[in-house]
Amino acid sequence: MALTAIIGYMLFSSNLPKLNALSEYQPPLVSRVYSTDGELLAEYADEHRILTPFKEIPKQLKDAFLAAEDQQFYEHPGINPARIASAALANLRAGHTVQGGSTITQQVAKNFLLTSEKSYVRKIREAILAYRIEQAFSKDEILYLYLNHIYLGRGSYGVASAAWRYFHKNLDELTLAECATLAGLPKAPGRYAPHINPKKALQRRNTVLSLMKSSHVAKANAVRIASREPMIIAPLEASKLTDAYADQVYQELIDRFGLKTLRRQGLTITVPYDAHAQAAAIDAVRRNVLEIEQRQFYRYPTHHPRDTWPDLLNTWRQAAGANPPPPSSTTLIPALVEKVDRKGTMTVNDGSRQWKIKKSNWRWKSIKNYKKDGADEATLAALKSRPRTWIAGDEIRLQGLRKQGVRISQEPSVESALYAIDMERGTVLARVGGYNYQTSGFDRVGKALRQPGSAFKPFLYTSALAAGSTAATIVMDTPVIFDNNKGDDFWRPENYKNKFAGPVPLRNALEHSRNLASIKVLQNVGINNFLKDLSQYPLGHTFPAQLALALGATEVTPEALTESYILLADQGRKWKPIAVQQVQDRTGNTVHRAVAGKRCQVCHVDPVMSINASMQPAEQVLDPIDAFLITNIMKGVVENGTGRRARALNRPSAGKTGTTNKQVDAWYMGYTPQILTAVWTGRDTPSPMGRSETGSKAALPAWLDAMQSFHKGKKVRDFVPPQGIEWVAIDRKTGKLPGPDSTDIFMEAFRTDTAPTQESPATSPENSPQNQEKSSFFELGL
Repeated sequence: MALTAIIGYMLFSSNLPKLNALSEYQPPLVSRVYSTDGELLAEYADEHRILTPFKEIPKQLKDAFLAAEDQQFYEHPGINPARIASAALANLRAGHTVQGGSTITQQVAKNFLLTSEKSYVRKIREAILAYRIEQAFSKDEILYLYLNHIYLGRGSYGVASAAWRYFHKNLDELTLAECATLAGLPKAPGRYAPHINPKKALQRRNTVLSLMKSSHVAKANAVRIASREPMIIAPLEASKLTDAYADQVYQELIDRFGLKTLRRQGLTITVPYDAHAQAAAIDAVRRNVLEIEQRQFYRYPTHHPRDTWPDLLNTWRQAAGANPPPPSSTTLIPALVEKVDRKGTMTVNDGSRQWKIKKSNWRWKSIKNYKKDGADEATLAALKSRPRTWIAGDEIRLQGLRKQGVRISQEPSVESALYAIDMERGTVLARVGGYNYQTSGFDRVGKALRQPGSAFKPFLYTSALAAGSTAATIVMDTPVIFDNNKGDDFWRPENYKNKFAGPVPLRNALEHSRNLASIKVLQNVGINNFLKDLSQYPLGHTFPAQLALALGATEVTPEALTESYILLADQGRKWKPIAVQQVQDRTGNTVHRAVAGKRCQVCHVDPVMSINASMQPAEQVLDPIDAFLITNIMKGVVENGTGRRARALNRPSAGKTGTTNKQVDAWYMGYTPQILTAVWTGRDTPSPMGRSETGSKAALPAWLDAMQSFHKGKKVRDFVPPQGIEWVAIDRKTGKLPGPDSTDIFMEAFRTDTAPTQESPATSPENSPQNQEKSSFFELGL
């Protein structure tokens, strides 16, 4: 018999796993993202586990698990023959498995070293391994492994993770009842999960409390109080990192560390996230898109037969909940037209409430336009058979008004994106990838290649300033035709509304976004010189040598364009805004730190950090004087030009509108000394948005809405001129010193010793400023 036992032991113990997995315990851990204020924002994990030292696990939690799983844990050698016999007898009587006989040590052996296969061979191997584990590790070490590794349902591995995901608490905040709830889960996490089966979970919790009482690890009075405690399960928190900002952080981390490290190595990540700014940016984009949609053609709505109304309304009612909030100005809710009276007033029902809506003057999309869009014959026939107005049974969308009430709307056909940079901290402030980013998942900030139109012009005018022009240099805004010399084709660029101003100062040309004047500026600068200058900006690609560049006839992403504007807004310095500030590994060692440009070159003594590319100082690309001069001219875009709507910000700002041919793309790029923000608006498939949808009307309102929120509580600051700037009073129309008849005089900024010296002549029929300028312009050969 002894020989048989020895042979059996040798047979089953051969090829058993080594215990290295226990002695070198490095389990997958959750990586957690925090704000600079320490608020948990997001988590990335394949296994949501928070590794916790044994001494930091509360005694009552340990006692609860021991009472529920292995009351003789500190006495047995790894297996408990009496418990095995008791479990076998109970299972035999029941005819199926009702009780387990495994000790905590055996569970460690199975979870770490074996599979979950149900066989006697595996159980024997498990018992042998349990004995070996007991010889190699202390009881506390074994319990530490068990409590950190075990799966407890709801995606949680280990007790710290379970405490967070069930109760949103740290371990030291758990009550006795909550400890018992967690200790009841190993037996069957799915069956006793309190968020799935609250009654069974309550019964199991109270059973564990009774076991704690009978094993003398909890007093009777404490157990009695705990058994009456209501079981309150916290909802799983959604990520507080939202929209394209969240994806930027996630992608940067993957690019730097890899997906496996991010999701398994317990990184602690700090990001400069401002939840209020991000929410304000999302709302600004959504409100603006819905406002633009009011100016689009109304598309024929879905029509529902009357017998389907009850089910439809009930579906909406259930989705909205018992007490739906008032409709928001940033979201749409479905509603059914129940009645339309003779005046066109509609009675509509959203499933929870009825609304009265006056007849709308919305222009409906024509059958002709449906044909252009490729609608099939059946669709066209159905549209022709109904009136071009709302009728009972139409499914519509309602948008809340900011003050009160609702208005009719529709799902947007237009998209938009917003990118904001905190110029003081050098960080990403907000990033909105689209109207409904959660649905589309397409980050238009970083991936949409669109024509910038006139938003590209500040780079050209900066090159002109660097080449010796001033804000007062005269350029001609007159018609011009370019022959391609290869056929009958020609290019005849136009100004907006086909108006021309003749000779104008450089400032006026940019303030009013004059296309013809800008082409003349590019000719003066030289296309090759401009291409060389463009290579200094982080625009992401090279450009063809063509005059149309003066009008922004190229493609860039909103991200690249915005980060190129940093050079104009920050005295010519080039740096990358930060979205991930710091990353620490599972042991607390800093493995990455990033600080934008000028803000800090020596803020960490770790030699690894000193060579990190993310810690390099900003590169001085532009002359600070030229950067200030272009900013000062762009202030005029706001004060006098195409960006006048931005004056409502009520603080100094510089900006530039951009509108491409046929209003396909609309932009507004603008900044204060504190914040740079860009807004793009257009359709994903480039097509006209309507004749009125310019940068000023289709993009600037979202910029203004967001910037008003961003600047709440901030001091009003103006742009500070660098050394080498002088201010001179000039005539706004002539670009010269004021003359006897000058009426529009203002202080202009110049590089020292470059201000005009000639005085504006007196007005006379034969010697008008206009004639003088035309004459002198052509004498210069420009």
